[in-house]
Amino acid sequence: MSDKIEGFRGRSIEDVQEKCFLRDLPKRGGQYRYPRVGLNAEPGTIVLFQYRAHIIASAAFLRDEKFSRPRGGCSGAIYLDVSSIRTFDPLDLAAMRTVWPHFRAFGHVKQLLNPTLYPMFKRRLKHVRRATFNPPSGG
Repeated sequence: MSDKIEGFRGRSIEDVQEKCFLRDLPKRGGQYRYPRVGLNAEPGTIVLFQYRAHIIASAAFLRDEKFSRPRGGCSGAIYLDVSSIRTFDPLDLAAMRTVWPHFRAFGHVKQLLNPTLYPMFKRRLKHVRRATFNPPSGG
């Protein structure tokens, strides 16, 4: 995520966490549309989201859907498990390198991190918040 992308310009980290991750993403059933390139990962993979040179949220990946034709400027969507969406106090480069010493600088859209160190990462998180959206029941 970048503050250079339409819809993110001028937004604070806290605003993106609250409105994008804790409100809008759950309302869309965990669907996050991407402009160009999706994600090739196994279902259940934990995705860490960066914004303004900080890790600000996480969620479990379910699947990637590439659109046959672009829709609204997007070439596809990833689907995330709504019950797994979390925000937390933003982590900077130094904090990330405490867990993953070979963590590249921010701006690298995709990085494969050693999953065996994820429990150590989770222990460092402070003020964890989860999405609480409850879809309407049919009736």
